[in-house]
Amino acid sequence: MKQTKILLLGAGYGCLSVLKNLEKEAFKQAKFTLINNNPYHYHTVLLHEVASGAKNQSVCYMLSEILPKEVVLVVDEVVRIEASQVITKNATYDYDYLIIGLGFASDSFGIKGIEEYSLKITDFKSARHIKAHIDGKLEAYLASKDKNELQFIICGGGFTGVEFAASLAQELPKKAQNLGIDPKDIEISCIEAMPHILPMFDKNASLIARKRLESLGVKVWENSKILECYNDGILMQNQEKNQKISGNTIIWSAGVKGAGVIENSPYFQSERSKIKIDAFLHPTQDLPNRDKIFVVGDCGALLDPKTNRFYPPTGQLATREGSYLAKVIKAKLVGKDFHQPFSFASGNSVCSLGKNYAIGVVGKKNIFGFKAYVLKRIIENIWNLKIKGLSSLFKRD
Repeated sequence: MKQTKILLLGAGYGCLSVLKNLEKEAFKQAKFTLINNNPYHYHTVLLHEVASGAKNQSVCYMLSEILPKEVVLVVDEVVRIEASQVITKNATYDYDYLIIGLGFASDSFGIKGIEEYSLKITDFKSARHIKAHIDGKLEAYLASKDKNELQFIICGGGFTGVEFAASLAQELPKKAQNLGIDPKDIEISCIEAMPHILPMFDKNASLIARKRLESLGVKVWENSKILECYNDGILMQNQEKNQKISGNTIIWSAGVKGAGVIENSPYFQSERSKIKIDAFLHPTQDLPNRDKIFVVGDCGALLDPKTNRFYPPTGQLATREGSYLAKVIKAKLVGKDFHQPFSFASGNSVCSLGKNYAIGVVGKKNIFGFKAYVLKRIIENIWNLKIKGLSSLFKRD
């Protein structure tokens, strides 16, 4: 009897959540293959701390250590997805069921100069590159005394931008002092086009976050639309006036889209490298094998039936989708129909603002300060425990 082939693309929250929620019996009933471009999984929500230098290897887990032993791991780069096959750089794989969880890429929205001159926090390698770049700018300042080397511009006041700005504001002064640089000469700017940073929170929470950033020395620019990016700064429109902010380091965190593989795969109709999916996580597009394909995380665009807007791409959504798919696969492997649609209600949402401080929403109540920070770390450790067990709590850099 032919063994069912289940192919998973990407080792992010979505696909790992599928595998970690399956019972052992499932791995005897089908062949599971996971293709990922790295031999490790990284905690995406902590990449801003890698970029700032606050964390390093502690956010990574070797897949060989966390995957069920029955799962075949292929370290390769997915190039294109076709009707019945997945093409990688080195091979071709067919499948009976396909789960796409390839993550996200940065979206420049066509703003001139962003692709050429800005740095993006998109994966562990890019975060490490930003950390090395920042260290290099401090060293460069010692040689040139060019203050632009100490000007750091963060484009985007959402979760990633705000969390990175706060962490960087705490880490940079320590590095500067070690090199004999006056921390007062460092300038960090955070620029947001919306009326207030963290637009997913209410205005009161946003104001608390802004005051926290400012207390750390971050210059916060709201209602400021970025018009162009240069190698030595950005041009923005603030209160109907154009203004240039100078700086030799520009970090772009103002937008994401799905992985480039999606738009490189003509088999799918997509927008911003995202596939529209239904309540069963299948593509809404009329495909001959649509019931064999599932999309989780950043590559999927799923409508919230209550708001008729797409759910924002979060780790929380991806893990819930993965947990749901584990139930679907379990049923399919024993020949049962599964008619329960996926439903999602956002749980606690917490944004870190440097060490020992965070802001978030629990239920309908805003929380902030140290207790919010503790909640943030608890949420992170729940995932660590899921994929690695108790040893994850003692992981160090």
